[in-house]
Amino acid sequence: MKPLALTLLVSALLVGCVNGQSPTGRGQTLLFSDTQMQQMGAQSFETMKKSEKISQNQAQTQYVNCVSKRITAVLPDQSQQWDVVLFESEQVNAFALPGGHIGVYTGLLNVATNQDQLATVIGHEVAHVLAQHG
Repeated sequence: MKPLALTLLVSALLVGCVNGQSPTGRGQTLLFSDTQMQQMGAQSFETMKKSEKISQNQAQTQYVNCVSKRITAVLPDQSQQWDVVLFESEQVNAFALPGGHIGVYTGLLNVATNQDQLATVIGHEVAHVLAQHG
C-alpha cells in the first residue's frame, strides 16, 4: 500500500474515534462508545457461557464470587452489576469484559492459592475494563 493511501485510510478510521483519558490521566483513542463496548462485552460473555463448560463446583464458584464482590464493591460506579462465572478449564487465566462480566478459569485456582492472589488477578482484569482497554 502506498504511503498516501495508508495515511488516508488511517485518517478515515480515526475520524470515528473518540479521544479519551485513562484513569491514570493518559490520553487514549477510543474506537467504540461505552454503549457499544457494553453490548459487545455482553454478547461475547453470552457466547462464552454457551460454548464453554461452566463449573458445577459450588464451593469454588462461591469463593470466586466472594472475591469478585469484594473487588467490585469498592469500584467508583456502583450502578454496574457484575456477572461472575467460573469456567471449567485448565487455563490459568481470568478476564473481565465491558458491561460488568468477569470470567475465571478453574486452572487459575491451582496457581492463585489464596484469596489475595486471586483478587490480584481479578482486580487486574477489572482495571482493564475501567481503563477502557477494549
